[in-house]
Amino acid sequence: MKIELEMRAFGKVEVQGTEDAYQSTEFARVYKLPKETTIGELESLLTKLFDEVENGYSNPQQSLGKITIRAKR
Repeated sequence: MKIELEMRAFGKVEVQGTEDAYQSTEFARVYKLPKETTIGELESLLTKLFDEVENGYSNPQQSLGKITIRAKR
């Protein structure tokens, strides 16, 4: 089973000469997992991605995660 995890985050950053500045980051990962994979295991993978993307910001304002399951017949 092909699983796609997408993570998008943005947060406020310091940029000299500006009042407010924001930066965004987007990650995508594709996994080939067995059909027996549980929702809990998917949540664990997504949590790791949240941690990875949020480490780029000292004050992340918003993070969005999406899990897509692709199937072929």
